[in-house]
Amino acid sequence: MLAGCVIAAGLCAVPAMGAGYMSGFEGLAGSPEGTVLTGQDAFYIPNGTDSCDWYVFTYAGNALGLPQNPYGGSQFVGGVGPGSPTYARAQRDVDYGDTDMMVITYDFAGAYLETGESANNLGSFSPQPYPGAATYIHLMSWVDPIDPVAYNSFYLAYDAAGVAHAQPGMSPGAEWENLDLEHWYRSYTVLDFASNRIVEVGIKDLDSGDEAVYNPSDWYLEGGEAGGLGRPTGFRFFAGGTVTGNALGFDNIAIVPNPGVLALLGLAGLVGLGRRR
Repeated sequence: MLAGCVIAAGLCAVPAMGAGYMSGFEGLAGSPEGTVLTGQDAFYIPNGTDSCDWYVFTYAGNALGLPQNPYGGSQFVGGVGPGSPTYARAQRDVDYGDTDMMVITYDFAGAYLETGESANNLGSFSPQPYPGAATYIHLMSWVDPIDPVAYNSFYLAYDAAGVAHAQPGMSPGAEWENLDLEHWYRSYTVLDFASNRIVEVGIKDLDSGDEAVYNPSDWYLEGGEAGGLGRPTGFRFFAGGTVTGNALGFDNIAIVPNPGVLALLGLAGLVGLGRRR
Protein backbone atom coordinates (compact mmCIF):
# COMPACT_ATOMS: atom_id res chain seq x y z
CA MET A 1 0.00 0.00 0.00
CA LEU A 2 2.75 2.43 0.94
CA ALA A 3 4.80 1.73 -2.18
CA GLY A 4 1.79 2.34 -4.40
CA CYS A 5 1.11 5.59 -2.58
CA VAL A 6 4.70 6.72 -3.16
CA ILE A 7 4.65 6.01 -6.89
CA ALA A 8 1.17 7.18 -7.71
CA ALA A 9 0.88 10.35 -5.69
CA GLY A 10 4.27 11.40 -4.49
CA LEU A 11 5.33 10.52 -0.94
CA CYS A 12 2.70 10.21 1.76
CA ALA A 13 3.14 10.88 5.44
CA VAL A 14 6.11 9.42 7.27
CA PRO A 15 5.37 5.81 8.26
CA ALA A 16 5.77 4.73 11.87
CA MET A 17 9.55 4.36 11.77
CA GLY A 18 10.69 6.94 14.34
CA ALA A 19 13.38 9.19 12.92
CA GLY A 20 13.28 10.48 9.38
CA TYR A 21 11.27 12.55 6.94
CA MET A 22 9.31 11.96 3.73
CA SER A 23 7.49 14.36 1.46
CA GLY A 24 6.16 14.69 -2.06
CA PHE A 25 5.12 18.29 -1.26
CA GLU A 26 1.53 17.50 -2.14
CA GLY A 27 -0.06 18.99 0.97
CA LEU A 28 1.59 22.39 0.59
CA ALA A 29 0.24 25.54 -1.05
CA GLY A 30 1.64 25.73 -4.58
CA SER A 31 1.02 27.51 -7.87
CA PRO A 32 2.35 27.64 -11.45
CA GLU A 33 4.34 30.80 -10.68
CA GLY A 34 5.50 29.40 -7.34
CA THR A 35 4.28 29.86 -3.77
CA VAL A 36 6.89 30.63 -1.10
CA LEU A 37 8.10 27.46 0.65
CA THR A 38 9.46 29.32 3.70
CA GLY A 39 7.05 28.83 6.59
CA GLN A 40 5.40 25.75 5.08
CA ASP A 41 6.12 22.29 6.55
CA ALA A 42 8.72 23.85 8.90
CA PHE A 43 11.00 25.04 6.06
CA TYR A 44 13.01 28.18 6.78
CA ILE A 45 15.80 30.33 5.40
CA PRO A 46 18.95 29.47 7.38
CA ASN A 47 20.17 32.14 9.79
CA GLY A 48 23.27 34.08 8.87
CA THR A 49 22.84 33.65 5.11
CA ASP A 50 21.99 36.17 2.41
CA SER A 51 19.27 34.07 0.80
CA CYS A 52 16.12 34.25 -1.24
CA ASP A 53 13.19 31.85 -0.96
CA TRP A 54 12.44 28.50 -2.53
CA TYR A 55 8.94 27.94 -3.92
CA VAL A 56 6.29 25.25 -4.27
CA PHE A 57 5.34 24.82 -7.94
CA THR A 58 2.56 22.92 -9.61
CA TYR A 59 3.83 20.77 -12.45
CA ALA A 60 1.08 22.19 -14.64
CA GLY A 61 2.35 25.41 -16.19
CA ASN A 62 5.30 25.79 -13.81
CA ALA A 63 7.52 28.83 -14.28
CA LEU A 64 10.72 26.73 -14.26
CA GLY A 65 9.61 24.86 -17.37
CA LEU A 66 10.22 21.46 -15.77
CA PRO A 67 8.27 18.51 -17.19
CA GLN A 68 5.99 16.25 -15.21
CA ASN A 69 7.97 13.83 -13.07
CA PRO A 70 6.85 10.32 -14.11
CA TYR A 71 6.72 9.42 -10.40
CA GLY A 72 5.59 12.80 -9.12
CA GLY A 73 2.22 14.02 -7.98
CA SER A 74 1.00 17.49 -8.80
CA GLN A 75 3.71 19.58 -7.10
CA PHE A 76 7.45 19.95 -6.52
CA VAL A 77 9.76 22.51 -4.88
CA GLY A 78 12.24 24.66 -6.77
CA GLY A 79 14.71 27.46 -6.36
CA VAL A 80 16.31 29.99 -8.70
CA GLY A 81 19.57 31.73 -7.90
CA PRO A 82 19.31 35.40 -8.84
CA GLY A 83 23.09 35.88 -8.68
CA SER A 84 25.80 36.76 -6.18
CA PRO A 85 25.64 37.45 -3.30
CA THR A 86 22.08 36.16 -2.94
CA TYR A 87 21.33 32.46 -3.43
CA ALA A 88 18.13 30.47 -2.99
CA ARG A 89 18.12 28.36 0.17
CA ALA A 90 15.50 26.30 1.99
CA GLN A 91 16.30 24.34 5.14
CA ARG A 92 14.35 21.94 7.35
CA ASP A 93 15.22 20.22 10.63
CA VAL A 94 15.11 16.40 10.68
CA ASP A 95 15.84 13.76 13.33
CA TYR A 96 18.47 11.40 11.89
CA GLY A 97 17.90 8.88 14.67
CA ASP A 98 20.43 6.51 16.18
CA THR A 99 20.64 3.63 13.69
CA ASP A 100 24.00 3.08 12.01
CA MET A 101 22.71 3.54 8.48
CA MET A 102 20.45 6.14 6.90
CA VAL A 103 19.26 6.54 3.31
CA ILE A 104 18.63 9.91 1.66
CA THR A 105 16.73 9.82 -1.64
CA TYR A 106 15.06 12.44 -3.82
CA ASP A 107 14.18 13.27 -7.40
CA PHE A 108 15.91 16.27 -8.97
CA ALA A 109 15.88 18.26 -12.21
CA GLY A 110 17.91 21.23 -13.41
CA ALA A 111 17.03 24.16 -15.65
CA TYR A 112 18.57 27.37 -16.98
CA LEU A 113 16.11 30.22 -17.30
CA GLU A 114 18.34 32.66 -19.20
CA THR A 115 20.26 32.51 -22.48
CA GLY A 116 23.96 32.63 -23.10
CA GLU A 117 26.73 32.09 -20.59
CA SER A 118 25.98 30.98 -17.03
CA ALA A 119 28.22 30.36 -13.99
CA ASN A 120 28.63 27.61 -11.41
CA ASN A 121 27.06 26.22 -9.42
CA LEU A 122 23.61 25.05 -10.51
CA GLY A 123 22.63 23.98 -7.00
CA SER A 124 22.97 21.31 -4.34
CA PHE A 125 21.50 19.17 -1.58
CA SER A 126 23.27 18.84 1.76
CA PRO A 127 22.61 17.50 5.23
CA GLN A 128 23.06 20.27 7.77
CA PRO A 129 24.86 21.83 9.54
CA TYR A 130 27.67 21.95 7.00
CA PRO A 131 30.35 22.27 8.21
CA GLY A 132 29.99 21.06 11.79
CA ALA A 133 28.43 17.59 11.56
CA ALA A 134 28.85 14.26 9.75
CA THR A 135 27.81 15.74 6.42
CA TYR A 136 28.60 16.06 2.68
CA ILE A 137 27.29 17.99 -0.33
CA HIS A 138 25.62 16.54 -3.43
CA LEU A 139 26.63 19.24 -5.93
CA MET A 140 25.11 19.96 -9.33
CA SER A 141 27.52 21.96 -11.51
CA TRP A 142 27.72 22.89 -15.17
CA VAL A 143 29.86 20.76 -17.45
CA ASP A 144 30.71 24.04 -19.23
CA PRO A 145 29.11 27.20 -17.80
CA ILE A 146 29.92 29.07 -21.02
CA ASP A 147 27.58 26.68 -22.83
CA PRO A 148 25.09 25.64 -20.10
CA VAL A 149 23.35 22.69 -21.75
CA ALA A 150 24.38 19.83 -19.43
CA TYR A 151 25.46 19.39 -15.83
CA ASN A 152 27.18 16.96 -13.48
CA SER A 153 25.87 15.50 -10.22
CA PHE A 154 28.98 14.91 -8.07
CA TYR A 155 29.75 14.41 -4.38
CA LEU A 156 31.76 16.70 -2.13
CA ALA A 157 32.75 14.37 0.70
CA TYR A 158 36.05 13.89 2.59
CA ASP A 159 39.08 11.63 2.49
CA ALA A 160 40.19 9.48 5.42
CA ALA A 161 42.25 12.34 6.85
CA GLY A 162 39.19 14.58 6.88
CA VAL A 163 40.25 16.74 3.92
CA ALA A 164 37.30 17.90 1.82
CA HIS A 165 37.13 16.93 -1.84
CA ALA A 166 37.76 19.86 -4.16
CA GLN A 167 34.92 21.22 -6.28
CA PRO A 168 33.22 20.07 -8.42
CA GLY A 169 33.49 16.88 -6.32
CA MET A 170 33.89 13.18 -6.99
CA SER A 171 32.14 11.49 -9.91
CA PRO A 172 30.60 8.08 -9.19
CA GLY A 173 30.68 7.35 -12.92
CA ALA A 174 29.42 8.31 -16.37
CA GLU A 175 25.76 8.04 -15.32
CA TRP A 176 26.23 11.06 -13.03
CA GLU A 177 27.84 13.14 -15.80
CA ASN A 178 26.42 15.25 -18.66
CA LEU A 179 22.88 15.16 -17.29
CA ASP A 180 20.10 16.66 -19.38
CA LEU A 181 18.30 19.82 -18.35
CA GLU A 182 14.54 19.74 -17.81
CA HIS A 183 14.74 16.03 -17.07
CA TRP A 184 14.02 14.14 -13.82
CA TYR A 185 16.51 11.84 -12.12
CA ARG A 186 16.31 9.95 -8.83
CA SER A 187 19.28 9.91 -6.47
CA TYR A 188 19.97 7.98 -3.30
CA THR A 189 22.84 8.06 -0.83
CA VAL A 190 23.47 5.50 1.93
CA LEU A 191 25.27 6.86 5.00
CA ASP A 192 26.99 4.63 7.55
CA PHE A 193 27.46 6.69 10.69
CA ALA A 194 29.35 3.86 12.40
CA SER A 195 32.22 4.16 9.90
CA ASN A 196 31.48 7.85 9.10
CA ARG A 197 31.26 7.03 5.37
CA ILE A 198 29.11 7.23 2.29
CA VAL A 199 28.88 3.54 1.42
CA GLU A 200 26.58 3.57 -1.62
CA VAL A 201 25.14 6.03 -4.12
CA GLY A 202 22.69 5.41 -6.93
CA ILE A 203 21.03 7.27 -9.78
CA LYS A 204 18.07 6.50 -12.02
CA ASP A 205 16.83 8.24 -15.16
CA LEU A 206 13.10 8.45 -14.48
CA ASP A 207 12.20 8.48 -18.18
CA SER A 208 14.42 5.73 -19.58
CA GLY A 209 14.69 3.67 -16.38
CA ASP A 210 18.48 3.45 -16.78
CA GLU A 211 20.15 3.19 -13.37
CA ALA A 212 23.54 2.73 -11.81
CA VAL A 213 25.10 2.11 -8.40
CA TYR A 214 28.53 2.97 -7.04
CA ASN A 215 30.07 1.78 -3.76
CA PRO A 216 32.89 4.11 -2.73
CA SER A 217 35.43 2.72 -0.29
CA ASP A 218 36.99 6.03 0.77
CA TRP A 219 34.28 8.68 0.75
CA TYR A 220 33.99 9.91 4.31
CA LEU A 221 31.63 12.31 6.00
CA GLU A 222 33.07 15.39 7.66
CA GLY A 223 35.64 14.32 10.24
CA GLY A 224 37.11 11.62 8.01
CA GLU A 225 37.98 8.18 9.35
CA ALA A 226 38.31 9.52 12.91
CA GLY A 227 34.75 10.83 12.90
CA GLY A 228 33.84 12.48 16.17
CA LEU A 229 31.21 14.92 14.89
CA GLY A 230 27.53 14.67 15.65
CA ARG A 231 24.87 13.57 13.20
CA PRO A 232 23.15 16.08 10.96
CA THR A 233 20.09 17.79 12.32
CA GLY A 234 18.51 18.87 9.04
CA PHE A 235 18.97 19.33 5.29
CA ARG A 236 19.21 22.20 2.82
CA PHE A 237 18.15 22.82 -0.77
CA PHE A 238 20.38 25.33 -2.61
CA ALA A 239 20.20 26.93 -6.05
CA GLY A 240 22.19 29.58 -7.84
CA GLY A 241 25.45 30.67 -9.38
CA THR A 242 26.95 34.11 -9.74
CA VAL A 243 24.51 35.01 -12.51
CA THR A 244 20.73 34.87 -12.75
CA GLY A 245 18.83 31.83 -13.98
CA ASN A 246 20.32 28.67 -12.44
CA ALA A 247 17.32 26.64 -11.27
CA LEU A 248 16.90 23.32 -9.50
CA GLY A 249 13.80 21.32 -8.60
CA PHE A 250 13.29 18.52 -6.06
CA ASP A 251 10.49 16.04 -5.41
CA ASN A 252 9.84 12.82 -3.46
CA ILE A 253 12.41 13.29 -0.72
CA ALA A 254 12.89 10.62 1.94
CA ILE A 255 15.42 10.45 4.77
CA VAL A 256 14.93 7.05 6.36
CA PRO A 257 16.82 4.58 8.55
CA ASN A 258 18.20 1.33 7.15
CA PRO A 259 18.53 0.68 3.37
CA GLY A 260 15.92 -2.08 3.67
CA VAL A 261 13.28 0.60 4.20
CA LEU A 262 13.64 1.53 0.51
CA ALA A 263 11.61 -1.56 -0.37
CA LEU A 264 8.69 -0.04 1.53
CA LEU A 265 9.10 3.21 -0.35
CA GLY A 266 8.82 1.67 -3.80
CA LEU A 267 12.57 2.19 -4.34
CA ALA A 268 13.78 -1.39 -4.03
CA GLY A 269 14.90 -1.31 -7.65
CA LEU A 270 17.71 1.03 -6.71
CA VAL A 271 19.62 -0.50 -3.83
CA GLY A 272 21.49 -3.67 -4.71
CA LEU A 273 21.63 -3.38 -8.48
CA GLY A 274 24.54 -5.77 -8.69
CA ARG A 275 27.19 -3.19 -7.85
CA ARG A 276 27.69 -2.07 -11.43
CA ARG A 277 30.94 -0.23 -10.67
